[in-house]
Amino acid sequence: LTTEEFESARATTLNAHYTAPLIIRAMYAVLQQLGFVQGRILEPACGLGHFIGLMPDEMHSRSQITGIEIDSITTRIAKRLYPDADIRHQPFEEARLADGFFDVAISNIPFGDYKPFDPGFKNWNFVIHDYFFAKTLEKVRPGGLIMFITSRGTMDKLDSTLREYLAPKTELLGAIRLPNTAFKQN
Repeated sequence: LTTEEFESARATTLNAHYTAPLIIRAMYAVLQQLGFVQGRILEPACGLGHFIGLMPDEMHSRSQITGIEIDSITTRIAKRLYPDADIRHQPFEEARLADGFFDVAISNIPFGDYKPFDPGFKNWNFVIHDYFFAKTLEKVRPGGLIMFITSRGTMDKLDSTLREYLAPKTELLGAIRLPNTAFKQN
């Protein structure tokens, strides 16, 4: 690795979480049960592209897929694996994406107690996983779907800022609490 690549990889190790195929497939099954078969799909923290690679074949072939990944090496791997997808190497807060464009956003978003820098959300003071919900909401069209894996902090923490931000703009269709060992093998 070059020095720049090494620093990029090191900076992302704290929030690089890879999702078990069983969980991803279950998410797509729910998405299909909700009636989604094709459209514009955003994966805002795509990593190597597991959510792209495990997408049902018919959905994949009939959809426009955009993935955002902060790490340069991981981005290059995802681009090689999924050349038909628009994979971009950049932090999500710097991604230039049209508002109200995507039909679905699906991901295992990063989580932690650090705050990304995005002037558009500076007054909200969101931590990273809350930021991904708020920012993605801008990018998904009215009536679109957001399916994220997040930490228990999204629903359990005392600070209700994100929930208050989302409540007037969204409808919660469901939430599943995974066991705390769900990602142990990954």
